[in-house]
Amino acid sequence: MTNPSVIIVGGGICGLMAATVLQRQGLKVTVLDKGRGIGGRLASRRLRHDNAVGCFDFGTQYFKAQHPSFQAWVEEWIAAGIVTVWSEGMPTVEGSIRGQGVKLYRGEPSNRSLAQYLAKNLTVLTQERVAHLGWQNSHWQINCKSGKSYQADQVILTPPLPQTLTLLDESAIALPGALHQTLQRISYAPCITLLALLEKPSQIPAPGGLWLAGEPLAWMACNTQKGISPDGYGVTIQAGQGFSQAHLETAEEEVMALMLAAAEPWLGSTVLATHLHRWRYSHPLNFYDHAFVYGEFPGPIYFGGDGFLSGKIEGAALSGLAIAEDLLAKLNFLDDPMSC
Repeated sequence: MTNPSVIIVGGGICGLMAATVLQRQGLKVTVLDKGRGIGGRLASRRLRHDNAVGCFDFGTQYFKAQHPSFQAWVEEWIAAGIVTVWSEGMPTVEGSIRGQGVKLYRGEPSNRSLAQYLAKNLTVLTQERVAHLGWQNSHWQINCKSGKSYQADQVILTPPLPQTLTLLDESAIALPGALHQTLQRISYAPCITLLALLEKPSQIPAPGGLWLAGEPLAWMACNTQKGISPDGYGVTIQAGQGFSQAHLETAEEEVMALMLAAAEPWLGSTVLATHLHRWRYSHPLNFYDHAFVYGEFPGPIYFGGDGFLSGKIEGAALSGLAIAEDLLAKLNFLDDPMSC
């Protein structure tokens, strides 16, 4: 096969890592993402109030690098000035340090910057929500809700598994019964995240992250101390799994009031502006025990993402790398794709 084409659905770290390796080896790769910005949980945004501008990481707060393959990529990103160490461990409200001695990395200047760095030489199409997949004349036909259609020899699906299974069902693509049941059992916890732009510095201790009791709040971060919000005091507040599940459909004003009341001891300032985001598939509660699934369903297709291996950024990245390695091997492109 000469210059095979690949469509990757989902522009999170899994899809971007796979796309980067495959494109380096000469494949024609297109990434389709339903969001306005690339990155999935590598999500950052700004809030403004008069002259104050807060920059917030509102998805993944940091990531670890413990597998040698992923460590090599992180070292490359550090050398490029795209990633830096935020801290080694974070304090809890009880006064202990959680994960002491473990390096916690962040994007520079924000986590979305890492996604943008990976995507800069890729063909990435945002606001393209895939509606239907079909295998026709030895090619995949991908139809999007925008009305646009794409063709590819290979497809890689990286969204949360419930969304992937829904897309397959709506496309009348049947998986083997045992595999479908296994993937269906992988469940995800939600997370409601509140961004608060403050008038004055927060009371969150150095280095800017704080693990709370878990309910109603699990985590708070001062983005100014973190180093991504120099022009405004921006605090990220993340609710616990129970609170998030209970309030997925609650009115936004009520949810914000409850979360701000719980966070008040560590705010210590007037709140100037807020934004609420509900992550329905924040992190998997259980995982598929391999880096990916591959099959002819009915054409060549991969499933990967954070529902595989570990559920963390590192696990999703390793899933994407493993998919790329397997695909290149099947196409007889490169014996060791990680050497490029």
